Amino acid sequence: MTSDTPASAPESAELDPRIVHAQQVYSRSRLGIYDKWVLGVFCRVVWRCPAGVMRRLYNSSAGNRHLDIGPGTGYFVDKCRFPTKTPELTLLDLNSECLDMSAGRLARYRPAICQANLMEPLPLPSRHFDSAAMNLVFHTIPGGWDTKGIILKHVAETLRPGGVLFGTTVLAEGVPMNRLTSKMVLEQHRRGNFQNQGDDPAGLERQLAKYFPEYRVTIRGAVAIFTATVG
Repeated sequence: MTSDTPASAPESAELDPRIVHAQQVYSRSRLGIYDKWVLGVFCRVVWRCPAGVMRRLYNSSAGNRHLDIGPGTGYFVDKCRFPTKTPELTLLDLNSECLDMSAGRLARYRPAICQANLMEPLPLPSRHFDSAAMNLVFHTIPGGWDTKGIILKHVAETLRPGGVLFGTTVLAEGVPMNRLTSKMVLEQHRRGNFQNQGDDPAGLERQLAKYFPEYRVTIRGAVAIFTATVG
């Protein structure tokens, strides 16, 4: 797969309407303010997990062959200190706007792009990647952990033995919330931007344990930070 030949886009009619709505939120105009407002303000003030925490996670976990799932604007990959100057990079998202913006920002790496539905097996090579990131992705996907946990299986199948999955997600249960955080979680539910009703640390750990022999989940504010290693 090359940057000139992205995988075919899935048919929207086949998707859960909640998934369609959540990914359509990321229009080009909103992506234009994403770094400043979501990463600069919301992560630090509302979710209480600054973007710097996520940058350190990338720096410590990203490998030479890296799959970035839900790259957004490409901010974290752009800032990442990869172990090589020429990483092999693949960007995956359902939203073509995110893929276009992140691929443009990361053009120096000549990334491959893949437009795909995470709930289905991924059209990517098996046992290929050294690392995969899912940063701020799970809380946009509906169904609860018992449903969307299958995504972890699909990602694990793309990682080589010893490969690492890492990422973050905003939780709605089982984490300390102040009044502002609680209010904003409910507002995101009302708008349909977040689909993390019932998402808690124990559920994430339970799903990671199904597909990864080694995993770790830590909590920072309302955010779960996770890493998992393929056997």
